[in-house]
Amino acid sequence: MSPSMDAVRVEEIAEKGETFVALTSAQAAELQSLKFCRVSPTSTSGVWRVTDVTRVGVVGIDDVRLMVRPKTPLRSLIFMASHAGVQAAVREGSFEFESEDDLPAALAAALLGAVKNATSRGLLKGYVPVEETGTVIRGRWDIARQLKARPGIPSPVELTYDDYTEDVLENRIVKAAVRALTRLEQLPRGIVRELGPLLSLFSEVSDLRADGPIVLPRQTRLNAHYQPALRLSKWIIDASSWAHAEGARGGSTFLLNVAKVYEDFVGSVLRSALKPKGFDVDLQVSDWRLDADGQVGMRPDIVISRNGDVVTVADTKYKVWGESDGSPPNADVYQALAYAVTAGVPEVHLLYVSGDVEPRRYRISATGTTVVAHSVDVSGSPDELVQRIGELGRRLVVANLLDTTSISTA
Repeated sequence: MSPSMDAVRVEEIAEKGETFVALTSAQAAELQSLKFCRVSPTSTSGVWRVTDVTRVGVVGIDDVRLMVRPKTPLRSLIFMASHAGVQAAVREGSFEFESEDDLPAALAAALLGAVKNATSRGLLKGYVPVEETGTVIRGRWDIARQLKARPGIPSPVELTYDDYTEDVLENRIVKAAVRALTRLEQLPRGIVRELGPLLSLFSEVSDLRADGPIVLPRQTRLNAHYQPALRLSKWIIDASSWAHAEGARGGSTFLLNVAKVYEDFVGSVLRSALKPKGFDVDLQVSDWRLDADGQVGMRPDIVISRNGDVVTVADTKYKVWGESDGSPPNADVYQALAYAVTAGVPEVHLLYVSGDVEPRRYRISATGTTVVAHSVDVSGSPDELVQRIGELGRRLVVANLLDTTSISTA
């Protein structure tokens, strides 16, 4: 049985640096088992040091509620999570959730608004292939399935046809996210009251069956209005199911991978900004190998190419880096250098989360490679954020753009 709110002790964990929290040995072991932070004892009995936090949200362990608040403003974080690359400008009214004081509540409020907008004209419908057994011919007679199920028996018949229905993948994903929120404890009462009626809207939609990460359906003209809701749903399902997979008590833990949200957002905006200029932007390229035998795999976050040739490579880093932080971590520079050598490009980029700090260039004399560290300001309005990332994209390929201009004017 869940402890009452009066009995719950709320503790905040810093996303960066270290936090000291009073826990029992059993609670510390359970927190460590979730694998999103490092928990180590201190010289004070019953006080534990929490560091290396990789997710944000809330963790409930017995009578303790641990809140990890993101360093990114909630306004920007929710926008990044909902951004579909080509969605229309977001109205100020879309950010009413900003009054919520924790991430699960903010995501829940944002999803409520996005789903209401998406379903204002009714649930999305589409054609879904159906296989059934019947006595009346409808659609196509599946002879192969008929012979396998009932060889030599003409009736009933095995049929295959397309059904125009609300039971499409888009609705299954949204339904799964809303259901995940209904199981989450300690959401604001106003949000809880709206979740039940919203879930009933999807009563004719079957449950989502997914064995791994959610793969969103390809965006089309027909489902474009669903994109913000789908994106938010994906992150909510991930935050809920990941915690459950790691052994957290159901309903008590909600942990979002903000680094992946940041990576996906930057990649999608760069793709939208650079495609009209003739560049291709590939995300999470998984077939690169560092060594000749192909045993050392590489997975760059962002690969920008033109006419099939790699122009530059960028890696997102959800780490604060700025004027007071010195040079980027050595490991990040080594990783960037490996990408540059593998791709055969003279310049590669590291994209950190921070304020307005001028890029710093690190020239590697042995290879003639330059590693450029950028700080990406994720504050401000949605339009400002998209414009900022778009301008960054143009800076990443400026040399290639200049070459093209000089050739065309020669």
